[in-house]
Amino acid sequence: MNDLMNSIMALQTAFQQVSHLAKGPGATKLIALKPLLESSSLELENEFNRILRILQPGLRQKTKKKLLRQRLKWPFQKVDVEQILQLLERHKSDLTLAMNADQM
Repeated sequence: MNDLMNSIMALQTAFQQVSHLAKGPGATKLIALKPLLESSSLELENEFNRILRILQPGLRQKTKKKLLRQRLKWPFQKVDVEQILQLLERHKSDLTLAMNADQM
């Protein structure tokens, strides 16, 4: 869980910083970065929303005991976390490649 949260936070910070650059005075030179930011942002937002839906308990829980048991149980299997981490790593790598391409 810690690796997942750290990866999400790191990628969020990187995207915020790059997004700020893409809106700055040198934004016209960022040919590769702008389309990537748009597509990656949409895909990552959908993935983060999916993760949040899984982590947040449903509003229709019948008993407090069932609600507590659900909150204490990690809802992801190891393979799920690995897939999420791979997705995050792919976006981070794509972001790095686009930034490097724009610097050339």
